Amino acid sequence: MAYVKDTPRINVKFINADTEVQLFEIKDRSWMNIGEIFTDGIASTLIETHCKDKGIKQPENIMILAVVELKLQ
Repeated sequence: MAYVKDTPRINVKFINADTEVQLFEIKDRSWMNIGEIFTDGIASTLIETHCKDKGIKQPENIMILAVVELKLQ
């Protein structure tokens, strides 16, 4: 038995680290381009834009999680 992904694509979730509320999700990334999202500059720009568009205050702390679902086969 082994764990297998249905797709090689990776979702990235931005979460308020203080409340654990998901702010938004970027879907369909690959292992080759996922790293750019984790840079300080890109993460800051994404959070600032999202909060401005939604009219919400920027969180003090965020978590960025790469999420892949695997099934036992």
